[in-house]
Amino acid sequence: MSIFDEAIVLNDGSLIPKVGVQVDNDQTFNEAVAAGFRLIEQTADQKMYMRKKLPQLFLETVISEDVKTREELRNYFATVRANLISSRPDLCLLKLSDDQKRNQEIWHELEEAKCKGWVKCLGVADATTDILGELLKEKVKPVVMQLNYEDPVLINLAREHKMQVEISIREDIDALAEIATKYKVSVIDLVISYFNQKRIIPLIEADAMKEQPKADIKIQAEDMEIIGQLFASN
Repeated sequence: MSIFDEAIVLNDGSLIPKVGVQVDNDQTFNEAVAAGFRLIEQTADQKMYMRKKLPQLFLETVISEDVKTREELRNYFATVRANLISSRPDLCLLKLSDDQKRNQEIWHELEEAKCKGWVKCLGVADATTDILGELLKEKVKPVVMQLNYEDPVLINLAREHKMQVEISIREDIDALAEIATKYKVSVIDLVISYFNQKRIIPLIEADAMKEQPKADIKIQAEDMEIIGQLFASN
């Protein structure tokens, strides 16, 4: 079975694919679908009617720090419905800021959007322990936390609250070529297998994707430690 056919159960019972790709235009979107990806992260400003192209896609969008008010969030959802899909995204990730009042106001609006059926699941990006701690007091809890690197404290906190962790892969993964050769796989195969072993969803950039990646290799502990150094905080 391909890793594209495998899914993780989120804490609200929803299913999310085990690997995703970040796309920003029609070409990369079509290439991702052709390669077999089902978890797609996309911005709201692209006019891509994704559900019409592939109903079984899991669409993830990120709400940037530029969205600061409830009205701006409602406008954001209007843009999503007009440009991406006619119904609702599967997951909205709120990019958190240092402004806790803004975070809470936008989160409350997201809770209402979820109740209205405008979005299926809610998550967060760029969290800190303090800011995330406040959101965990809210009525609707995040089901996914997206990080830019492996932060052990935040990963442990996420797992304590049964949140799935995503990592946005932006590093120069070609640095892992020697280890990939050892396992007779491509570098992207190695990276996907690494995060699969750690029960973390990797979101790779479009230019790194390939068809049917191998994710069933067993990476040895010493190599896991070396690979982890690339994705650790500087």
